[in-house]
Amino acid sequence: MNYEARMTELQSRLAEQDHAITELSNEVYQQQLQISKLETQLRHLADRLQSMAPDSGIETKDEVPPHY
Repeated sequence: MNYEARMTELQSRLAEQDHAITELSNEVYQQQLQISKLETQLRHLADRLQSMAPDSGIETKDEVPPHY
């Protein structure tokens, strides 16, 4: 392979890698947004459950379900 062909191949590989890195970065960003949203929802549900437990008389200990 001559120098010009090698340079062209290297530039092509670099462009493909740049594209792949950009796609992966975007995917990680979208996943982080989704994780943040799920954490917020989980926190909200945990707060709601905690606020309901003392007032509703729900036992928090582990009980065997009636079908056992």
